[in-house]
Amino acid sequence: MLILNIAAGKIKPIIKETKKLKLRGDLLINLDTAYYSFLDPDDLECAVDEWRRRTDKSNIEYFCNEDAFTFMERTRLMFDRVCIYRFLEHVPMDKVLYFIYLLSTITKKGDLVDIIVPNYKLLASTLLSEDPFGSTSGNFEAHNIELTTELLNEPSCPHASIWTVDRAFYFFGIEERFKIHDYVSDFEFDGRDIYLRFFAERI
Repeated sequence: MLILNIAAGKIKPIIKETKKLKLRGDLLINLDTAYYSFLDPDDLECAVDEWRRRTDKSNIEYFCNEDAFTFMERTRLMFDRVCIYRFLEHVPMDKVLYFIYLLSTITKKGDLVDIIVPNYKLLASTLLSEDPFGSTSGNFEAHNIELTTELLNEPSCPHASIWTVDRAFYFFGIEERFKIHDYVSDFEFDGRDIYLRFFAERI
């Protein structure tokens, strides 16, 4: 299986079928502009070609320092799985449909895109029910940090699009390139259970 991990940082894909990456013969490409050590995209494509020719495929992991839009616009690689954890909310709303289009150019029918984003419906509910002077006053600071981080993030890297289950169905279905295969609306990730995880299947 050829896997692309977009804006990966140090986070590894959560492979649903086995709960870990070690599937036989996987090649994982971690894509992030923060890596010190990495393969250039052209060398990466050659490495994938070589891996595909092997009869005894082993698990391999590569790192690529490239912007996600640029990589998807230019690569000729097709991926069996694309993982996007805590990145899609940083894509500006006016570029979301183009981003989804690019995902469709690097996947084939039946392939899955695995996405984790803050669930703004859960965050809105939490915000509306907070009481800084009453029942939530004891843990208000921690509560405020979580809400502010997930709603806004840092000014240098702001959240630029809003995601809920309904919005996932709308944006991934509007051009009929994908359909939502499965979702968890209160997914726990990195110690917080305010995330939406959904799988978009290429159609």
